[in-house]
Amino acid sequence: MKRRSQVFSFWRKHVDIRIKWGITLFLLAIIYIVQNNVIKDIHLKEIFCRLYYLPIFMGSLLGGLKGGLICAVLANTLCLLPIFPFKSHTLYEIALFYFFGALTGFLVNKEKAERERSEQAEHMALVGQAAAAIVHELKTPLVVIGGFARVIQRKLSPDDPNQEKLEIMIKETKWIEDMIHGMLNFAMPLKLNLQPEDTKPLVKEVVSLVNIGENAQIKINFLSDIPCMKLDASSFKEILINLLTNAVHAAPHEPVTMNVYRSGPNLIMEVKDKGPGIPKKYKDKIFQPFFSTKSRSTGLGLAIVKKIVDAYGGKISFYSEEGKGTTFIVSLPLDTC
Repeated sequence: MKRRSQVFSFWRKHVDIRIKWGITLFLLAIIYIVQNNVIKDIHLKEIFCRLYYLPIFMGSLLGGLKGGLICAVLANTLCLLPIFPFKSHTLYEIALFYFFGALTGFLVNKEKAERERSEQAEHMALVGQAAAAIVHELKTPLVVIGGFARVIQRKLSPDDPNQEKLEIMIKETKWIEDMIHGMLNFAMPLKLNLQPEDTKPLVKEVVSLVNIGENAQIKINFLSDIPCMKLDASSFKEILINLLTNAVHAAPHEPVTMNVYRSGPNLIMEVKDKGPGIPKKYKDKIFQPFFSTKSRSTGLGLAIVKKIVDAYGGKISFYSEEGKGTTFIVSLPLDTC
């Protein structure tokens, strides 16, 4: 039993996907050759067709819904149509092949998505524990360094040559303190304090703050009536500040558009920039903690946003075209007052 488990683990983790597909297609070919060149009796041919369910199942395991349907098409083309054309049961068999391929593919996709969510949650928990430990060790020494540097700077004359060096030290210490603050926010358990909030003024307030702080051009469009909602104002603002600031930084000299509207039971917020877009190779890493393409970034902004959105029971997604810009979409359940 243990040896069988080791073989399966090796097959799943170490055998290249192209080899797996090659074996699946080879199995299809073998079944087809035996069916057409070895078996002569038409009834045995019909029974032998049932073996095509095996490569359909293998295709589903390899490619999910898409893989299952591709193998179902091949099975129908190789098995049913050439041998049983226009028979009364042919359509029934075709439907069964497609149904089996679609069902197994759907279940594989669902299981894969659940496994990825579980792995991501476990990874986030480990990262949070590591971040909390780092913060605990670094917070006090940094406060001491920054505090002493400011005291010394105030005692020096304005034309002292050490002023510039101390200013650099203070700025770098401040940057590290901000990074630690972000790590602490990410590591701490998130508890939402939901209170009735007038959503529209809250959104306008955040847009105004970012416009002033970043010297930005953010245009906000309320595309429908926005009712009073039960929100945690602090975390709600953090979602918008992170998304809007990222959008401004993506294209500093271009306007950013924010659309806010109600869609059924959800509040939708779209943030659109005209930046360079997100390269395809990075799209699966965008919400991972500590991932960033910027040289001076903690890579925690979007990870924190996703953590907050998940706590609300909402969803965050994005679409991006290289050279044309990126749009982030946040959907929050509309818990009205």
